[in-house]
Amino acid sequence: MPKAAPRLAGTIVRKEIVANLLSYKFFIVIGLTSLLIFTGLFVMARDYKGRLADYDLIKPKPGDPIAVLAPNPLSVLAKGLDEAMTRSFEVESIGIEVRAGRQSGNAVFAFFPAPDFVYIVKVVLSLVALLFGFDQISREREGGTLKLILSNPVSRAAVLAGKWLGNFLTLAVPFLIVTLLGLAVLALDPGFRLREGDAGRLALLLGICLAYIALFLSLGFLISATTRRSASTLVILLLIWAGMVFVLPNLGTLLARQIVDVPSVRSLHEKRQQIWTREVLLSIADRSTWDARIQSMNEEFDRLTEDYRMKFDRLVRLSKNLNRLSPAASFVYAATEVAGTGIGEEGRLKQEIVRYKNRVLEDNRLGRKDRAAFSYRYRPAGRVLAEGGLFDIAWLVVLNIVLFAAGYAAVVRYDVR
Repeated sequence: MPKAAPRLAGTIVRKEIVANLLSYKFFIVIGLTSLLIFTGLFVMARDYKGRLADYDLIKPKPGDPIAVLAPNPLSVLAKGLDEAMTRSFEVESIGIEVRAGRQSGNAVFAFFPAPDFVYIVKVVLSLVALLFGFDQISREREGGTLKLILSNPVSRAAVLAGKWLGNFLTLAVPFLIVTLLGLAVLALDPGFRLREGDAGRLALLLGICLAYIALFLSLGFLISATTRRSASTLVILLLIWAGMVFVLPNLGTLLARQIVDVPSVRSLHEKRQQIWTREVLLSIADRSTWDARIQSMNEEFDRLTEDYRMKFDRLVRLSKNLNRLSPAASFVYAATEVAGTGIGEEGRLKQEIVRYKNRVLEDNRLGRKDRAAFSYRYRPAGRVLAEGGLFDIAWLVVLNIVLFAAGYAAVVRYDVR
């Protein structure tokens, strides 16, 4: 009898896969999801190529004190802060002037921005996973099949694992096929080329997506095992999904803003203007002190910027910790950091730009003509993981384990009558 248990568990896996493949729900959901993924990749690829064309126009000539970063190819999947990172940072005698990024020619696009791949996974795939898992226990009880299955020599753990694995494979395999097919079509475009190391980042990004999808599937099983009717399960899960995906991330940011006081960018700019005006008026009486006053201004500007950055970093850390109550926030943090468009990469870029500004001003002071061009290398994937990315991935894995274990405990106590 015990030898029959693995066969029955395998039978449950096959049963779930076949049942899903024969249901209209599978084709409708997978069809709509595929359409969204293909459309998102196409639109974001056009956005990337447009920003790349802009970069080719504005990239500095040798010797120009301008820091401009080329768009990140992985921003097609996870745009994150890539648009802010690829703005033009011009070094001037009074500091760094940030030029606005690329603006769309159609103002309507500002109201309806195209969702990137990560957004589609965060919102749509999480909902799809819930739709596949919400009725797996309660519906079987209502139909009487759960009682019939458990009358065989198979444990409830095997039933849960078989049903979970069957539904996960039904979701994961089409998702990977559609995504890889979309990327293969994208690779045929000569205007889109991945950089060295991006293939590994892409594989890691897809793994994070699968962990996120599995988490919501486990959540669906858990709630399904704690309710008696599948209709009630669906209502409860929709409320939880809305809270996790939309409410908690925004609420955490709002709470962080109330706790950490960060001056606005406008006030920082006005303070810099006040310092500039003061130093100009003081230098009128004695023009021989102008170079010294320029250096003094830059030092004071750096102190203002550093103070602002420290406060802003505290706000970001608190906001991220609060937002991590939602797995959707952890997913976005992990995905954008791996893609090189996250908060950590943006902060490191700003630090490198400040260092470049100091080198340029030092060269100007010493009268050097040969000025090195700005260059920036993205952090390798290992460093990204070590500096915070691994925490968010581990948090998603832990939540998966906790939800699955809670679902198992609920199934063990579930009344199949």
